Amino acid sequence: MTDAHRQQLDYYIKNKDYSSADSFLLSIKSEYQNDLDYWYFLAFVNRKLERLDHAREICQKAILKFPDSSQLNFELGLISQIKDEYKKAIEYLKKSAETKENVMRSQTVDTLNSLALTYKMDGDSVNALKSYNLALEVLGQKVYEEIKNEPLQFTNLEGRDFSYIGEEKEGWVDLAIRIAHKNATIDKVRALRFPTGETAQKIIQDNPIMGVALYDDQEMNRYILPAYFSSFYLVLKSNLHYSNIYNNIGVLFAETGKLEEAKKCYEESIRFIPKGVGYRNPFLNLEELGKIQQKIGKKFFVVPQSEEEIESNRKKIEELRAKGLLQEHEKTFQFLPNGTVVENERDEELEK
Repeated sequence: MTDAHRQQLDYYIKNKDYSSADSFLLSIKSEYQNDLDYWYFLAFVNRKLERLDHAREICQKAILKFPDSSQLNFELGLISQIKDEYKKAIEYLKKSAETKENVMRSQTVDTLNSLALTYKMDGDSVNALKSYNLALEVLGQKVYEEIKNEPLQFTNLEGRDFSYIGEEKEGWVDLAIRIAHKNATIDKVRALRFPTGETAQKIIQDNPIMGVALYDDQEMNRYILPAYFSSFYLVLKSNLHYSNIYNNIGVLFAETGKLEEAKKCYEESIRFIPKGVGYRNPFLNLEELGKIQQKIGKKFFVVPQSEEEIESNRKKIEELRAKGLLQEHEKTFQFLPNGTVVENERDEELEK
């Protein structure tokens, strides 16, 4: 498509004026019978207009010309997902993610995110989590390449939205370290090191032009300098991809009963919402999770971890009974020697 036509189409799509976009695409149809982007946008616009069957027909016709198109397979996957045809959607989205077509990594991240959601909707939480983690790996690699190709030229992080102090072991720090190890293996680096303090400062001072994130010495040792983490953090927070994926993983954990893991994911998602973006999903999900945990807390006592806690809870229960605050239908708690709690219905005959 010409730049002028693409700009006009982008204007309609940006303003969600899909009817005008559809009319415009039909008016230039004769010029782009063999243009992949044209067919993709025609299918995309019709999906947005909820003409799912027509959008599918467009994709199926175009995919005969472009069988390995990531874009067309992605559209077919989304259409199948919307129509609750999850198995079919999974196959299209897997093909979109695996295509050798030259696509931006951000598009692959979107595809894997959609694939994970489809697995979840189909009841396959294992493959859903695998796909979310793969999306994080692709996103992490994209961040790494940005850092490597355009290393940041600063060491002072004052005034920047960054709070890494080198103590975290989960979430984004774990991702940054894994991606660094992966690329060191690919590049056949002899050793990977994470210097801090004087060593890092000396490398930066000796090599001011080379940047301050990654440094390979003559013996093929790679130094991952402190600014690698700062830049990794800042790039992750520059768009919504990372926050969105972590929110979705939190939803998956919450739905499978892993409430503590869900809480960590929602908190990580909230931390990486870009400034000025009104993304409320993790806030709402965390609030809902709190209500669930509160209900559980009201119904059950926390399983003690020590003899002192066992005795303390036993006393609290007896005090409540003595005050008449435990009703006849409520459960009593049997404390086993190993510290676990067994709930039993009260036996009225034994208490008489």
